[in-house]
Amino acid sequence: MNAREYLKSFWPCLGFLSIVPTGRTTPLTPGEFGRFPAFYPMVGFVFGLDMFILWLLAAPFLPARAAAILVVTFLVVVNRGFHLDGLADAADALFSHKSREQKLLIMKDSRQGTFGVLAIVLDILIKVEFVAVVAPAAPWALIMWPVWGRVACSVVAVQGTYIGSEYGLGRWMVENSSPRELFWAAAFTLFISLFGGWPAVLAALAAIAAGFALTWVWRRALEGVTGDLLGATIELTELISIFLFHIFISTANGVTA
Repeated sequence: MNAREYLKSFWPCLGFLSIVPTGRTTPLTPGEFGRFPAFYPMVGFVFGLDMFILWLLAAPFLPARAAAILVVTFLVVVNRGFHLDGLADAADALFSHKSREQKLLIMKDSRQGTFGVLAIVLDILIKVEFVAVVAPAAPWALIMWPVWGRVACSVVAVQGTYIGSEYGLGRWMVENSSPRELFWAAAFTLFISLFGGWPAVLAALAAIAAGFALTWVWRRALEGVTGDLLGATIELTELISIFLFHIFISTANGVTA
């Protein structure tokens, strides 16, 4: 497959991970789903660019926290709450202290438990606070932030073993991906982060490391990954990366001053 044909998988990946209409009418093949992890960070870049523009439009007229709420709400809406649902299901399952088989059943349950609701609320609150602090000083970081979260998902998809019982989207992405997808995802992430200087590059490297760490966590907890855990990976890594970026850029500003 030549590079042009390979890059065509970006558009169905964007349509799958967002509410953006891409005009695709034919069913996706397992092979196409296997190429998606290469484009997770690129999809994140599209989200981040929109968030950056939204912040620039809102910040002059709204308090920082209100503008941050608007930006975080956009991120939730544009990906249909897809990843928050995975985070909630993972929290309900992993904090249930039940057997592995029961945890997998909990993740399939469409109802949300106490831990799932708490995970969603805390995730959004923490993101709003960090955006309110980081964006006024470095609004361009909003472009890279969703990229960092999604490169970790690329790591987990490529390095993980699928354990769900169903045959479908999550399984196809995990079982048909290869190190090639991870290479392109990491290369794109690091390239974009170069424009933010060493704090952004360190945040990108931390996000990639978080992907490997979460692969290990999911393996220890459930012996592999599911679609819900891919979503949970994105949400957790977005929290980790913006936290570390805040530390890195604060250090850089302190050194400069």
